Order: sequence, then C-alpha cells, then structure tokens
Amino acid sequence: MSELQKEYYIPFVGNTENKLFLGKDKKSKRRFYHFKKMNLSDGPLVFLNSYKEENLELGIKTPLPDIFLAHGFMLIPKELMLFLRHFDIYGLQLFPSIYIDDDERSHENLSMVNIFEGIDCLDKEKSEIDYDPDIWDEGDRFIVDDTVFDDSVLRTIPEEQRLIFKMANVQMAQLYCHQRVVDYIRQHSYTGIIFVKASDYIDGMENRPDGFVIPTY
Repeated sequence: MSELQKEYYIPFVGNTENKLFLGKDKKSKRRFYHFKKMNLSDGPLVFLNSYKEENLELGIKTPLPDIFLAHGFMLIPKELMLFLRHFDIYGLQLFPSIYIDDDERSHENLSMVNIFEGIDCLDKEKSEIDYDPDIWDEGDRFIVDDTVFDDSVLRTIPEEQRLIFKMANVQMAQLYCHQRVVDYIRQHSYTGIIFVKASDYIDGMENRPDGFVIPTY
C-alpha cells in the first residue's frame, strides 16, 4: 500500500435525501471537458440542479451546499478559492462559475476546481487494473478497480504543488485532496461534502444504496 495514499481523501456528496446533482447549462456543457484548460475570455461557467424540473413538479427544494460536487471537480466558495490560490498547485485552474438555483437566482463568487493536467502516478504493478487486451489499445486510459499511488512519482513533486490532483491516464479520474485541504474545509464546516480516505476507497462504493460502508472522515 502507498504511504502517501493515506494522506489523501476523495470528496463525495453524501447519500442523503438532500443530495444535489450538479449539472451545467447547454453552453457550459459544450465548453467544459475534463483535463482541459478553460478560456477566461468566454466568461464564467454556469451550473444548475440536474433535477430542477422534477423537483419543481414535486414542490421540492434541495438545500444549497457550500461546496457543489460532481465527479472529478467541484465548485467552491470564495474563501476556499483564496486559500488554494496561495499554492502553486500543479495543473489547477480556479475558474469563475455561477450556480443558478431553482428559483432562477444566481449565486456568484464561486470557482470551479478544474484540474487540466493530471499526474501520472498510478502504480501499475500494485493497482488492480481491469485490463482486457481485446478492447484496450496502447494509449487508452486505464480502467482501475483498486488504485495504488506510485509514491516515487509523487515525492518528486513538492507537497504544496499536489495538495489537489487528479491521476493522469485513468478513466473516470477521481479528485484527490490532501489532508491540509481537508482540514481547512472541516475547520470552516463547509456543507455538501464528505471525504473517504483514498487508501480506504473501494471502486463504486459511493453508488451503493446503503451509502458508504466504511467510516467517512
């Protein structure tokens, strides 16, 4: 097991009745791709509730969190953005964003944590890779069932430059947050986010109907 993996956590939305499914408006869907640097001149990205219409029909209003999460990225408040800006984090872009709620009110002063360049730190010998030679070609991203970090790669990067990162060359890359980032979020009691230690995570556990089966931190 990787030692550095114990210092990182994966952020998730808790499996509760108040879970908000983050979506994008049509223009933002066309603009945003994982591992792509965004162009500031195109203006902010616009996000919304993916189940807005269904909720309106049912008369449901999902409480807005402090941090909005989707797979591989998150929208964060200004204070957290300013904290992260103190560090020269590899491949990180803090991109201006807006959330439009179900009542058409705009919530600004948000930033998207956009990792436009990943770190190639998958330990291919120790990780469990779903490898099918009949469908996998050289250069394809790996499908990984059990991820183990290659500490020798991460240790070449100063800690402050890898406080948040995504792994390169894997499908459905997770967002990894260092303990220092997690501590800051906890100190400010931000809502909308829970953490699972990267060394404890089991692929797909966040989708189980009974929620997380091991303690979250």
